Order: sequence, then C-alpha cells, then structure tokens
Amino acid sequence: MNLTPTLLTNKSKIQEIYDLRVSAYENSPKSNYVNTKLFPNGWKDHLDESEDTYHFIVEDKNKIVASGRVAIIDNIEKITDLDEAFEKYALPEERPFAYFSRLVVHKEYRKMGIPDSLDNVRINFLKENRLARFAIGWATPDRHPSLLKYGFENLGLFNYKFENTNNIIAVSFFCNYLK
Repeated sequence: MNLTPTLLTNKSKIQEIYDLRVSAYENSPKSNYVNTKLFPNGWKDHLDESEDTYHFIVEDKNKIVASGRVAIIDNIEKITDLDEAFEKYALPEERPFAYFSRLVVHKEYRKMGIPDSLDNVRINFLKENRLARFAIGWATPDRHPSLLKYGFENLGLFNYKFENTNNIIAVSFFCNYLK
C-alpha cells in the first residue's frame, strides 16, 4: 500500500475531501465539532475552491483517505476563522503567507504516520515553490509534535470557533517562518 501524499489536480474530487472531513471528525473525539448533522454537505469553506489553495491527498484504491490543504493568503481578511488568534498574536507583515488547515485522516488509516507525511509534503511544497514567506495554522495537542518537527513555533492558545456552529475549542496557534 502506497500512502504517499500527492497534490490534488482533479478538482472534480473536491467533494470527496469535504465528505472525508466530516467522516474523519465524526469518527474521532472531535465529533461534537464536525459531524453530518452540522455539515450535511461536507465541511468546506470559501478557501477550498480558491485558485490559491492547494489540496494534498493520500489515496488508496482511488479513494481519498487523507487530505490537508494550504491556502496562500495575500489579505488577512480572507481568513475568517482565526480572529481571536490574530488579535492575540502579531503576524509578520510580509505577504503572501500560507494557512495550513483541514488535515484529516480516515479512521481506518490512522496511526500510519500520514499527518506527518502531509506536513512534510506541504512544507516542502511551500519552500520549493516560494509561494509564501511564512505559514500559520492551529492544532490540538495531538498534532503539536509533527508541527514542531517541521519548524512551526507554538505561539500560544486561543479559542477556535468552528464556522457555522457555536462550537469552540482551545487550540494552539502556530507559525513557521519557512527558513
């Protein structure tokens, strides 16, 4: 089984990613934040279909089993889910920057190192293509080791509010200066 991440080039499969996000969260301790009842048409937002958003996927038998995205942001107002983090933590002034988000793994493919490989491929993609000056993201404690391994710095905690819901979770805000 080859579980190497690749860049999604066929946007007709984007709905499969939205559905995977719901399925992955629904089968995790975070199911009260994202589930079919809250997101019946998959978990997506305005960044997903932007020309400046790159989706990395892991497929098995032509089915997407994991994904993570990187959105290239030139205007901070394009990110609508990190208001509290932006108020608490100063970002560098350089633009554009990258927003790491929406990393999910199907429940049957967990504990195989896939999040780590998705982090690696996304960081290398940014460095090789010089698309951004720095990258930001948020994470729960289970994701901290991988982000730290790839050069992210933990700036501190903030309350993340899942879009279109009243669900809030305390998470850490991360920045990688892509050196």
